[in-house]
Amino acid sequence: MKTSQLAVMILAAQAITTTASASVVLPGGTLADLAIAGTTSIYHVFGHAGNPGGDFGSDTPAIRIDFNAGANNVFSISATGLVGCCSDSPNIKPDGGNSATNISGTNGLSGILGNSQIALVGVFTSENDPIGSVAPASLNFDANNPTSLSPLLAQVFYIGDGKSGKNNPGGTALTFTAPTNASRLYLGLADGWAFNGLPGYFGDNRGAFTANVSLAPVPLPSALPLMLAGLGALGLASRRKQEV
Repeated sequence: MKTSQLAVMILAAQAITTTASASVVLPGGTLADLAIAGTTSIYHVFGHAGNPGGDFGSDTPAIRIDFNAGANNVFSISATGLVGCCSDSPNIKPDGGNSATNISGTNGLSGILGNSQIALVGVFTSENDPIGSVAPASLNFDANNPTSLSPLLAQVFYIGDGKSGKNNPGGTALTFTAPTNASRLYLGLADGWAFNGLPGYFGDNRGAFTANVSLAPVPLPSALPLMLAGLGALGLASRRKQEV
């Protein structure tokens, strides 16, 4: 009996910890200064380790951000900082280093491939654990010409520093539109042996990125401005009638 009660208490404490570790963003809000260590695996979600390809130590869970599911959830993400792979001193910006990546997916999440290594990436999920599900196709990114994206659920996507052009401080801000059934955004890195194959080898990374995540305000229904204008006109007419 004591053992059962202790197990329940431990599970309850773990649930509280998991919930408390998630940040929440509301429409029109911004989460500032989110620290994303170089050891953070985008595939470490829902309690599953994100390094099945091997490691020099442990990876750390992806940064989780909760939001309300629905249409028109459009995110802007900016990032700064430096990370380093293979125990090197941090020298890689969020747009990533000059080497190709072809990471296969795991834990129900897609792979990702492109022309930059250990860049900042993200993935949208629902509240349901994607493990065991068929992952969507891998996205192919070009760090020199990133575009605003509408990725599928569980489809890992490139973010970089959140601006157009590689390492271009004056680039335009990109947007990332969540699927209507998504209620979580995870941030992390995609790494592997020679940046290829199964995710892994996060444990020897150094440094961290710092990200700011903004969720656009919910757009007004197209008819609402006309309704407000009509109500304003009625109010003005009523006031004039009272003044006569």
